[in-house]
Amino acid sequence: MRGLIAVFALAGCNFVAGDTYSVNGVVRDVGQHSVRLEHGPVPGAFEEGATTFVVDPNLARQLRPGDLIQANLMTAEDGTVRIIGAKVTGHEEPLALAPDAVIALAEGEQLPALTMPGVDGPVLIGAGQGVPTVLTFLFTSCPMPEACPLLASKLKELQGQLGHGRIVSVTLDPARDSLEVLKAYGAERGANPATWTFARLELDALKTLLLRAGASRVESQGDILHSLHILVLDGDGRLLWRGSDNSWEVDDVAAWVTMARLGKGLPAAATPQ
Repeated sequence: MRGLIAVFALAGCNFVAGDTYSVNGVVRDVGQHSVRLEHGPVPGAFEEGATTFVVDPNLARQLRPGDLIQANLMTAEDGTVRIIGAKVTGHEEPLALAPDAVIALAEGEQLPALTMPGVDGPVLIGAGQGVPTVLTFLFTSCPMPEACPLLASKLKELQGQLGHGRIVSVTLDPARDSLEVLKAYGAERGANPATWTFARLELDALKTLLLRAGASRVESQGDILHSLHILVLDGDGRLLWRGSDNSWEVDDVAAWVTMARLGKGLPAAATPQ
């Protein structure tokens, strides 16, 4: 069984509602309702690694990537493990990067041109793409309703509001998701090929693109654990906005694509906090 990195109870762990834990770690990514934390082992709960936890938006706004925190965790009735409190104890010093290191795009930075095999022919993203693009990542056999299936449902709604724009969904499972499988999945999900297309990359190239996107993908015991990043790129392939979970609003993303087409940047009212 494969699914989302542990916003949900991890496979093999028997969490009981009301259980509490404490953990020290480094904040790696912050979404509106989630925090990805690189942490040490939590006896009886988590091995050392990186886990995405549910968090209240008010607490999320207080945290930044690189923060060193002491976090209090609690298992909710639905099985999710949530950060219910956190104390910032410091900030990680930036690592010295190799000259050729691949790092996540910053807002306003251009994604280098990349052509991918797509279900309806080659798909160009990044520099020279020529059309505002919503870039997403999913895989066809994702078993978590709150992950890829929910993303696909929201993208189906979004495609009808894009106008001069497109959605590109790249599979996280190139070993199983052939172009034929992706094409059938798109038809099943109601994708309009004129607006929403699917593409695949071999694993090494996919990993590089995910690094550029600021997204995560880990294979563990046959599972694919992944984040839910979504990027809005303008017609020149520059990053306008990046989300890290499924909490985004369809109307907001459609507005960002419209503003990208008009060359006006992000609408102020919709700028992420």
